[in-house]
Amino acid sequence: MIKKNENPLAKEWEKRYSEQPADIKQKLDELYQINPKKYQLRVIKKTKVKLKEGDVFVLSPRENIYFYGKVLKTNIDHKEKDTFVHGKNVVFIFKLKTTVPSIDDFKPDYSQLLISPAIVDISYWNKGFFYNVGNTGISDYEKNLDYGFYRIGIKSDWYCKEDGTVLETKPKILGLYGITTITGIARLVEKELIINPKLLEFD
Repeated sequence: MIKKNENPLAKEWEKRYSEQPADIKQKLDELYQINPKKYQLRVIKKTKVKLKEGDVFVLSPRENIYFYGKVLKTNIDHKEKDTFVHGKNVVFIFKLKTTVPSIDDFKPDYSQLLISPAIVDISYWNKGFFYNVGNTGISDYEKNLDYGFYRIGIKSDWYCKEDGTVLETKPKILGLYGITTITGIARLVEKELIINPKLLEFD
């Protein structure tokens, strides 16, 4: 268990925010005040898919720019049947990008994530914000990936896997436990693009 007010994700963000120049801080502050429609992901194509582990997808925060993502877990079987997480999916989104929605340029690097791992529902695909471009299966490396989530409780917090299994130590790759809202991914991505606009550039 972790003492309250020791959220490592919050502390990491506070540190990053404090290191930003004034104009970037202002843009980050404004992000929380504006209508989410202003920064929502672009609709690529609405689909009704049955997700499979290993599915590779793209998301588009700007016209003709597509960041890659991958589904590592589908249909989470939560130990406590937590309705916010049970049946949902774990996704990883990379800094790797392409100019067309195609799997051709997909070379995942888990040390180069655009945002922390997230738990999402199928609506991201149904509404067209995520669009599958192929499936590469789950490698042995991915099966053994040291990732988990920070779960906030009433009296204490803890690290866990997506299915609620408690982790004794902080995982190397850490996300926030809970379902990500339909604008949540867009806001997280936009924060990264504000801090580092070069993420939108191609070599």
